[in-house]
Amino acid sequence: AHYLRDIGVGPNALVGLFVDRSIDMMVGLLGILKAGGAYVPLDPDYPRERLSYMLAESRSPVLITQDKFKDDLPESDAHVVLIDSDWERIAEMQSENRVFKSGQRRPGPEDLAYVIFTSGSTGKPKGVQVPHRALTNFLVSMSRKPGVHADDTLLAITTLSFGIHVLELYAPLIVGGKVVIASRETAIDGRQLADAIADSTTTILQATPSTWRLLLAAGWQGS
Repeated sequence: AHYLRDIGVGPNALVGLFVDRSIDMMVGLLGILKAGGAYVPLDPDYPRERLSYMLAESRSPVLITQDKFKDDLPESDAHVVLIDSDWERIAEMQSENRVFKSGQRRPGPEDLAYVIFTSGSTGKPKGVQVPHRALTNFLVSMSRKPGVHADDTLLAITTLSFGIHVLELYAPLIVGGKVVIASRETAIDGRQLADAIADSTTTILQATPSTWRLLLAAGWQGS
């Protein structure tokens, strides 16, 4: 977060996040939010043309990615941060939570938390701006009903490109629970997913009907 602040990220600054499903993804998300910025999820599995369009439309001044993806990035003027190979330099920053210096504006309820692009099924994808107010309201509501608690483990399988990812990644954290991030390969394989549920002692999983069918076809007996 301090590193991002130093390169100009602040309230309503859009930061592209082009990483795989890993701890780097979570570090990137929380770093952007702590810096006061808003993230734009860029799925590495998306066609290059769509990624180029999203980058151009969002005009993100900063793009966070991993070394293995640096040669796959669409052309843009964004400042590229390699969250893995640049980490030695990033780690030199102070580690306190207070990232807003005197005179710097803190993000408020109406400032952006993230911008997510629609599927584009009715034309070109459109960037939907989601403010902190809406994100907070959703997370607090979901933590109450159906309910997420400190002793819960949520297995996260949803791509960042779908808005419901915020429930998986943030709802457990705000109540002291645990998030387990499944790889894309695990999320689309019924046997691997069933094993991940058992190995992580998952108590919460949200998924589409097709994923539940995958699990049942793989012999999952429920829990």
